[in-house]
Amino acid sequence: MATAPAAHMKILVIRLKQIGDALLSRPVCASLRKTYPEARIDYLVYEHIAPLFANDPAIDNVRVITPRQRDNQWLYFRMVLALRRQHYDIVIDLHTAPVSVFTTLMSGAPVQIGFDKGKWRSRLYKTAVPHRGELGALDSKLGILDGLPGPVQRDRTMKLFLEPAEVLAAAERLRSHGLDLQRTILLFSPISRLGEKNWPPDYFVSLIDHCLAACDAQAVLIWGPGEREAVQAIASRVDREHRVCAELATDTLRELAAVAANCALFIGNDSGPRHIAEAAGIPTFTLFAPMVKKSVWIPNPGVRHRAVDMTDLLEIDDAGWFELAGDFRSRMDEYYRRMTPQFVQERLDPMLTELGLLKS
Repeated sequence: MATAPAAHMKILVIRLKQIGDALLSRPVCASLRKTYPEARIDYLVYEHIAPLFANDPAIDNVRVITPRQRDNQWLYFRMVLALRRQHYDIVIDLHTAPVSVFTTLMSGAPVQIGFDKGKWRSRLYKTAVPHRGELGALDSKLGILDGLPGPVQRDRTMKLFLEPAEVLAAAERLRSHGLDLQRTILLFSPISRLGEKNWPPDYFVSLIDHCLAACDAQAVLIWGPGEREAVQAIASRVDREHRVCAELATDTLRELAAVAANCALFIGNDSGPRHIAEAAGIPTFTLFAPMVKKSVWIPNPGVRHRAVDMTDLLEIDDAGWFELAGDFRSRMDEYYRRMTPQFVQERLDPMLTELGLLKS
């Protein structure tokens, strides 16, 4: 498995999924940077996600697939040919979808690594690494590095590299929407792109009420495309509505990250914004839908990153969760309703206390 000298090595990492997966794959790039500090490391992602990785010292070039290239086979093929002309030495495919496998094959790289997920296309990689999903979303991705020729220094860091000016600009926008930057700001994400991940809206109203009563804080409710009305409907029902801002629009994911960097805590559904908040450096508290386990999607659990899921509600372990998975799928709303605001508050309050946010 011959490769170019490290100083001249070119590496392409492919991750063609959404926000959370792209951020959770960033440690692969960081590990490569530690191992091959002189190599050129490129990261191929969807265009709308690319700004998140600007200024990242682990990544030399963020390469993108645009919506037009995704929809037009000819444009996509031209993009693949452009990648081939880069003459990569190593291509690492973290997706294992037909489009990413084809991109890997067409790259012409002497080292082509992907996951063996038991699908026929995994046999097309020059090196197929067993996919160990039981390790969790981040560590299973880092497992791809086992396919490299030689030891790798692993780096689990999830981080965004925001400029101070970006954070200051977001602070000014918060101030222009009536937020007092001398007081605590809590960031709430009550709507997920995937509807099945949404904790009941009336429960969110109760939780926001509780937080504003228990803390000397203000609340910012964030929303994405097509979600504004639903989020503002939640905000309008909060008792202390004058301490809630649901009007702040963020045009890019990087703007959202800069807003998060001005907040003391993220509270919300399992979603892309949760991962952005963690990567922006703030603590997070996440509400997981019945069909999702926190042990998979919270890469750095502990004092700063906590969550509740069905294992907490039903007092079961991971094995018990798997036994009930079919029931969760068929009775999703019923199980989510059982995760009441009081249940969540009892688990959130210790975190608020340890962060010094509860009123004394």
